[in-house]
Amino acid sequence: MPAHPKKRSYLWKIYQWITLAMMLPLILFALIAFVKVEQAVLDNEYQANKKILYQVKYNITFLDEMIVNSILSMYYSPGISHLIFNNHVDFEEMLNEVNKIKTSHVGINPFIHSIYLYNGTTKTYYTTRDELLFKDVSFETMLQSKQELPKLKPLPRKIEYSIGSDKKRYENVITYLMYDFQDDFNQPEGALVVNASTEWLLKNIKDINMVDAKRQDKIIILDDQSEIVGKDLDDAQLQEALKAVYQQHDNGSVSSEKTGYFTDDIQGKKYLITYTYVDEMNWTLVKAQIYDEVFRKINILKYTLLVIIVAIMIMALMASIFISQKIYKPIGNLVKHVVSNVSEMGPSYEKDEISYLNNAYQFSIEQLKQYKLEKQSDREILKTYFLRKLIIDSRSVTDDEFVKAISELGVSLSQYEPGIVCIVKVDNRTQFEQMFSHFDRDLVVYGIMNISLEIFAETFNVEAVEMKNDHIAFILNTADTDKKDLHCDITRLWSMAQGYISRYYKVSMSIYISDVSESLRDLTEKYDEALNNSVYRLLFGKSCILSNHITRANTNNGQVGYSASLDKKLVDSLKSGNALSTEGTLNKIFFDEIAKLSYNNVFLAVIHLVNTLKEMTKEMNRARLEPLQINFNLLSQQLFSSETLQEQHDTILQICRHVLLKTERAETDKHAIIANTIVELIHADYSNPAMCLQFVADKLNLSAKQVSKTFNSQYARSVADYINDVRLEKATEWLQNSNLNMKDILQKIGLENESYFYKLFKKKYGVPPKEYVLNKQLKEIRKLE
Repeated sequence: MPAHPKKRSYLWKIYQWITLAMMLPLILFALIAFVKVEQAVLDNEYQANKKILYQVKYNITFLDEMIVNSILSMYYSPGISHLIFNNHVDFEEMLNEVNKIKTSHVGINPFIHSIYLYNGTTKTYYTTRDELLFKDVSFETMLQSKQELPKLKPLPRKIEYSIGSDKKRYENVITYLMYDFQDDFNQPEGALVVNASTEWLLKNIKDINMVDAKRQDKIIILDDQSEIVGKDLDDAQLQEALKAVYQQHDNGSVSSEKTGYFTDDIQGKKYLITYTYVDEMNWTLVKAQIYDEVFRKINILKYTLLVIIVAIMIMALMASIFISQKIYKPIGNLVKHVVSNVSEMGPSYEKDEISYLNNAYQFSIEQLKQYKLEKQSDREILKTYFLRKLIIDSRSVTDDEFVKAISELGVSLSQYEPGIVCIVKVDNRTQFEQMFSHFDRDLVVYGIMNISLEIFAETFNVEAVEMKNDHIAFILNTADTDKKDLHCDITRLWSMAQGYISRYYKVSMSIYISDVSESLRDLTEKYDEALNNSVYRLLFGKSCILSNHITRANTNNGQVGYSASLDKKLVDSLKSGNALSTEGTLNKIFFDEIAKLSYNNVFLAVIHLVNTLKEMTKEMNRARLEPLQINFNLLSQQLFSSETLQEQHDTILQICRHVLLKTERAETDKHAIIANTIVELIHADYSNPAMCLQFVADKLNLSAKQVSKTFNSQYARSVADYINDVRLEKATEWLQNSNLNMKDILQKIGLENESYFYKLFKKKYGVPPKEYVLNKQLKEIRKLE
């Protein structure tokens, strides 16, 4: 009884591993997706908040600039100077000036709340409010603080209004002061005071942020004292809580950064809080969003993704069952086949199918070893000896020996019937010997012989013997076969054998079929002829099936080598660096001419080609700084060990590509040297009016066309443009750092035509020279401020 495995136990293992392989990546993907999507949304929301805050920041900065510009334009006007510095001010004159300010500044600038004209001598101030002599308690307190008041800097404060006996109203403003002198108590002797409207600023912020209004987003402004600028009474409690949370996080890690975000709880809700710092105002913008509102769509996506993943898991389980059964089916069939045919195995019980098949394989190997031992028995040794003798010296085999070989050794051949010898060689012999052990090589050779004999035995009497010099010889009796279609039939059968052997053993083989001998007594002559002509695998490639009819054109070709014109064309193509011509010429040499030669002349032609490349390399190295290094001895060894003409072609092609690459690099280095020399010449002699393309070409003893092409390939610009750029750069240096007049500067940069210089300068810099210098000076002044 054969040893049966556990019933379908390996099927359950396959199902487990496939399910795990499907589920584990899916679960990992889901976890990573949840984390990554949440972080991506958070980062995306942060970027959107940054854009809003930057827009608010820009508006605040723009507001600051407009107010400062308005103050400067008003402060130095004679009418205002008179009101803030004179001891005696005419009331009518003062009224006219205040009305003028109302009309020209307050009326057209919605961000200006009011303007004060403070006279330090009389300790009074005039306002653009409806009450001309309105008393601003907060402002007066600020003046009497005896602290130096900042100029043109925003000062958040509140203006107090009385609306009844005990009731008061407040307006949030941002105050700017401009003055020149102070008295002994640090009070301005005269000042212009502009109050900006906080309400306008907050309304602007709300307009910018209106896209997020449905999500209850809030933005507050904190001054340098961490006080809220323009507190909204409706949201005062939320604003104070947001301020407290920001201050709690502002332990140095937040305020040290210009912008950033964090999350925290405010009034029992989780918020995403984004902040950015306004340098000009020394303010901080803080925006708060309800965290759940930000991630509301992500939560929906999570649930949707979860449902999809569960559905995919269910489908994966069903798929794993289907795939497991499909994978197991050939294993199950194989187990059934082995169980039904391998009855010689012991009755031991196996844990699963693979263990059973492994034991069956080991049992088969033992059987093969036993076969090998039988093969080495006297009968097999004598049969092999007889077949080798028949092939190598067929005329020495007597009739009695032949009869004895048939009756005692089982040889299935007839001595006096026509016969054919087929030479079989395994392709890629070196790789074959490296891939397989000695035992495995014998097993493959046995497989080749066994499969081929089984195919040919249906049509011919056939025997096979392994010869000791890397090939197998097959002997076929062809007495009952139509000679007209004989070679076609044999070729068809060998093609079938090649297919089976390639499929089962992953090796290819080439075959040479001899001509028909009248009897097996003439077999040696046909064998020698077939063995000599089997070398034409070199020309016809691996897996070829050859005969005298196919190789006759090569064997009868008396031409020694390939044409001299192709030899010269190959050398010229390599020297000129023409890769396309080189490969085309090499293809013609190998496949149009060498492929038509006889076997011996093929090697003569290849040796000639190697010598041609060797001489060309010596000639090229005489003119090169870095010589080409090619080991032609190793090249020859590789060529003679190649099995096909295609392999020889590919080896030579690699050498040619190496030569072309080195030639191209040398040409590139040469162009780089020329281009760098041109740059050095221009920088050294740009003041020479004669400096031009032809001047440079004459210096280098090259043609103007060659200089222009080389420089353009390296710098993507013309020599003339580069000369003009150098001269203009030097001119800007003289304009900024010297007091030379334009005529002297033109002389120093080598230009004589002033109008041409102005045209070049304006084309490059967009403005005339004087305006360019003036713009540079203004930028420097602004940097100092």
